[in-house]
Amino acid sequence: MWRRASLLLICLGSMACAAATSSVRPVTSAGRNVITAAEIVTSHVHSVYQAVLQLRPEFLKSRTSMPSTPFNETRSMVYVDGVPFGPVESLRQIPLDIVRTIKYIRATEANIRYGGVHTGGVIEVTTNK
Repeated sequence: MWRRASLLLICLGSMACAAATSSVRPVTSAGRNVITAAEIVTSHVHSVYQAVLQLRPEFLKSRTSMPSTPFNETRSMVYVDGVPFGPVESLRQIPLDIVRTIKYIRATEANIRYGGVHTGGVIEVTTNK
């Protein structure tokens, strides 16, 4: 009985240590739809817009041949921490030092998350709150 209990404690302790150490590592690249803070630092840019332009220029492209209307935005819209922030050009107003990630969300998912007017997708900026 004592052996089983001590073995269980050792297993739980090693799992806790493994979980704690894996979350400390900085993420350098999180995939083609995400720009991390580490990537921004290594790119030596001066604005969030420049970071997107240099690292993932496809985030800035129009996704449809349909004309843009007030009810149908064909270019990506910017959201900061889940709140609408503006058109792509508004990326120039976001300070680099507060950005954790910049993520492109495709139109289908963006329409589910933020409503059905994002045919160009969403550029979602997550900050260090």
